[in-house]
Amino acid sequence: MYHQFKVLISDNIDEEIEPPVELYGYHATSSFANDISMPYLSYFAVRLGASFEQIAWIQSLMNLLPNSLQYFWGWISDTKSVRTYWIIGGSIFGAISLYLLSTVNDPNEMLFLVIIYSVSLSIINPTWAALQGDWMSPSKRGSTLSKFHVIGGLLGLVGSLIAVYSVYTNDSDSADPFRPLFIFASIATFTGGLILIRVPYRDPERIKDIALSESDKKEYSDTFQNYVRAQAFYALNMSLIWPLFAIILIKVLEVDNIVLVAFSLIGALSEMAFQPVMGRLVDRVGPLPVLIMSRIGFAILPFIYAFFPHIEIMLILQVVILGPCFSAFLITSNAMVLDLAPNKERAAYFSYYNTRVGITTFVGALIGGYMAGYLENIYNDTWTAIFIIFIISGIGRSIGTIPFLRLKSPKKYPGSIYLVDRLMEFRMFKRR
Repeated sequence: MYHQFKVLISDNIDEEIEPPVELYGYHATSSFANDISMPYLSYFAVRLGASFEQIAWIQSLMNLLPNSLQYFWGWISDTKSVRTYWIIGGSIFGAISLYLLSTVNDPNEMLFLVIIYSVSLSIINPTWAALQGDWMSPSKRGSTLSKFHVIGGLLGLVGSLIAVYSVYTNDSDSADPFRPLFIFASIATFTGGLILIRVPYRDPERIKDIALSESDKKEYSDTFQNYVRAQAFYALNMSLIWPLFAIILIKVLEVDNIVLVAFSLIGALSEMAFQPVMGRLVDRVGPLPVLIMSRIGFAILPFIYAFFPHIEIMLILQVVILGPCFSAFLITSNAMVLDLAPNKERAAYFSYYNTRVGITTFVGALIGGYMAGYLENIYNDTWTAIFIIFIISGIGRSIGTIPFLRLKSPKKYPGSIYLVDRLMEFRMFKRR
């Protein structure tokens, strides 16, 4: 019989707290920096003449390095002084690399700067996730995380609109319209780091941890490991198609730069619109059912891309599937770790999680890029190569959804008893 942990979510409530406004400010500026630059990184690379293999390396290293180096920085953040100092330092480092990225003219030069920028993210990401957790009431994690993402989405939307303007006013199918975007991202990244100087220190030692028996501690640990393994396998199959999108849009569908930025803008709008809904849903039923929903949605996408390779279809999918699924994933992936991690070890837990997932996305993106290049040479056709990888990714994602159905919900939420327990009563998903 499927069962949940005996500890209720209310057991971990220390006090009702509200994150300081500076945290929202940092998230807003970092979202602006991300949304005005990272969606266009692959497009920029293709316009510079990058191959399948070079795009694969850029995508892979952007996942491997920020995540594989996190364990060290997460441990440092948990044991050494104030978390904000590390985020500020990483932001300054990242701002410099983003500015230099705007000046490159060769894919190999770009690859080097991507490596440098990735190191800055390895400092920021686990520390930022832990800092957010320090300032969240456990009973309101879903709604608080959605508030962060909505505010970040609004600034990200501004970044996307600036990208549209930059491309529209520079009517060229070269890399030049994308260069100002990295300069704006550099300024925003530096500004975000400065904002955190005003954040008061909140000692994780003072935050009440869940009182667990030894058996319950093992339950939490086992669930965390199962969760990490499930996410890592799914990420492997997700990342297979990541190096392909820029080439599909530019070389197969032959869209111009304004359509490229519109594609990203529509996705950002859809994601932002669904954030409040997903946040309230997580608070009601817990992160696990919402995460399962996003995994199912992402498993469907590659099959639709493969059989309906039209820009109109892809734009519709940005709204009806990708937006809600990605917003659900953003909230639930962190909420699951926060539910399972001891307060004093949050950064280390996030680092471990991100490292495992980052390694598999690194491998997946490399496999996808090199496989596409290999199949293109065999069939002498770019689309045939992409079609095959889409099908492989879709099958892999479908298989990868099953481990999530077997996970235990880490805590009881108001709606979880009915929804999750009923779902897990199906015999095929029972734990043996």
